[in-house]
Amino acid sequence: MTDKIFVTKENLEKLIDTTIKKTPTKVGPFSMMFFTMWMLSLVPWIVGSMLSSLAILLCAIPFYYIEQLFMRRKK
Repeated sequence: MTDKIFVTKENLEKLIDTTIKKTPTKVGPFSMMFFTMWMLSLVPWIVGSMLSSLAILLCAIPFYYIEQLFMRRKK
């Protein structure tokens, strides 16, 4: 059995105003500066990981072809 709930338009608007339409918290300049510096410090790490992954891939390509050459020779 389900219960029926009757909500008036005024109650719904009041609920939306108090829960959903909350004003965002204001971030101070020091917090924003700390967050910006933190994000900027992540950039070299991300670029470095991408470049090292690319270098590993480029070094692995010749070994793949050498292995394929040996596998063809065995057949």
